Amino acid sequence: SGFATPLEEFPPQVTELEKLASDILDVIQRYGKHLAPKEGEGKQEEWIGRPMFMERVLTQLRRGEAIKMILPAFPWKSINKVDKVTGILPDLGEELALARLNQMCEDIRAVYSFGGEVHLATDGLVFDDVVGIPDNDTFSYSEGLMEIVRARGYSQNIHLMRVMDILGYTEGKVLDWDLYSSLAQKCREELLASYGRTEEEVRTMMREDSDTLLTYCGFIRFLESDLRHSEVAKTATSGHKFRKCVKNVAINMMIRAESFTKLLQAKCPDYVRLSIHPSTGAVKLSVPLIITGNGEFPRTPWHSSLAVALDGSYSTVHSKNVRETHTLVHRDDAEATPHYYREKSSLWDWEDSDVVFEPQYPNRLVVRPRRSLAEAVAKNLSSQQIEKLKELMTVHTAGPVIVEGFTNADLATVDAAA
Repeated sequence: SGFATPLEEFPPQVTELEKLASDILDVIQRYGKHLAPKEGEGKQEEWIGRPMFMERVLTQLRRGEAIKMILPAFPWKSINKVDKVTGILPDLGEELALARLNQMCEDIRAVYSFGGEVHLATDGLVFDDVVGIPDNDTFSYSEGLMEIVRARGYSQNIHLMRVMDILGYTEGKVLDWDLYSSLAQKCREELLASYGRTEEEVRTMMREDSDTLLTYCGFIRFLESDLRHSEVAKTATSGHKFRKCVKNVAINMMIRAESFTKLLQAKCPDYVRLSIHPSTGAVKLSVPLIITGNGEFPRTPWHSSLAVALDGSYSTVHSKNVRETHTLVHRDDAEATPHYYREKSSLWDWEDSDVVFEPQYPNRLVVRPRRSLAEAVAKNLSSQQIEKLKELMTVHTAGPVIVEGFTNADLATVDAAA
């Protein structure tokens, strides 16, 4: 027994549970993108926060539950409807973002039968009064998100959590506008009273933590364009006063954001923390909600409009920058709300009032009859339209073009014609 090798010389055995946790984290990591910790170190391949999340995933696996992830996001559409967005409701940008998060959960299900759940901690109510957005716009936006989740069959994987849900005020109740509006201010006050950070604390965090500073810089960037269209800055008559107003609102947003983070840490301690802000990946995984053609970290759907290029790739743009080069396409439903911008081209010119081009996640393009028409009358494609379709298929390289609902041209017919 005197010759026994000390136990620590043997490598620890990876248990089946740890292997499963690692496989799940591999899936989640594929959806993430993070910054190198310091400039000049090149691209960072490792997810430095992975060991911490390994523990969280193991905790959830031991309970035999779906892997819960939490993403503070989807607050409201930007107040800047002049330069950036086209309305107050979700559009194609949000649809693609929700589809991507849903697909991540399905990919987890492929390695773990309970799958994943993304809990969207919608933080609109936390900030809207600071920025000048009415509570009812915030409410309408989140209702629009839930409608997409229901209509697309994502309800098992995607859950929306408003501040009043997290604080426990909606248990067993339907959160309609009356209940929402009666709780809004109460929730903001409770958030700051129970979880509030002081300005001094937040400034210290920004000095000591690069991720916190990145978030603050992101706030400054969007506020510089948004507050020009807000009541909040109407008294800022000079450039100097406006910049002061922007910084004041940004620090107030940081106080609210860090208070909200503290609330989430208290209420959802074992969740895998996702983020829409670029970060080093130390305490959260930064997840681009839309994969853009240039591969850069995208703007969020609520601070941009979605532009679709002729090749089917996406970019997150400010509407003022694409009005000359793109056409604003409206949704094919009774409301006909603005949906996305499409690059101008003669290949779309054959689109009449009967035909719809519908971009779908990830980069599919579905060509189909307009809904109102599809129910009423069978629609034929002309030989000229089929020619244009063949041409479109050759340039739409980001994903497949799928033709459905026409009497003479499903995909097989067009392929045969091609």
